[in-house]
Amino acid sequence: MALQGPRIDREPQSLPIPTRSLLTGLFGSALGYTRSDHTKLQALQDNMRVGIVVHRDGVEIIDYQIADLGKPYMRGPMWSSGMSIAEREGSETEGLRPQHRPYRADADMTAVIELGSGSPANAEQIIAALDKPARPLFIGRSSCPPACKLAGRLLDAPSLEKATAAVARDHPGTIYLPAAVATPAWGDMPLSIPGCRDWVTYRHAGTDPYIARPSPSSSSQA
Repeated sequence: MALQGPRIDREPQSLPIPTRSLLTGLFGSALGYTRSDHTKLQALQDNMRVGIVVHRDGVEIIDYQIADLGKPYMRGPMWSSGMSIAEREGSETEGLRPQHRPYRADADMTAVIELGSGSPANAEQIIAALDKPARPLFIGRSSCPPACKLAGRLLDAPSLEKATAAVARDHPGTIYLPAAVATPAWGDMPLSIPGCRDWVTYRHAGTDPYIARPSPSSSSQA
């Protein structure tokens, strides 16, 4: 998997879980959306909340690649900090440059998705598209095709928190939940996941506050 966040001081940030933007691109490919379907992709991302159960962390691998820094979306403003706009460090750099990319091998995770009413596709449509995708599917980058089918199933639960906990009871692992839906519990660890994208400019558009907690089974055993 390519679970990469933004680069800081030219070093890639490796993330522990897939982001909303990654899953938006994955679902969009399955549904047959193109890069020009900005409105659909943005609505899909903005109406999605994601819980993750990491059953196996896997191993991080750093790969050496060549990137074209002259592409328009690789230049110009990046993050907003207060009243100022941060510029990408390499905004004046053009042409091919060596880059490093983090990958996660041998990981096993379950994503639990909650969709809002403004989503351009419902859960049944996304599951069907993942089972028979319109385009090849990749987990983060085109060099990362899935090792098995990604289509899941519908869960009957009153909330994203309870649905994610039910998955973790059946298949234990570390739980990652959006902070907005998590009932505070002892041992929760807050973290920030840069999971938002502006699908018109292809630039990062902010972070999602998350909490990480042990699975219910491991908590009860402790």
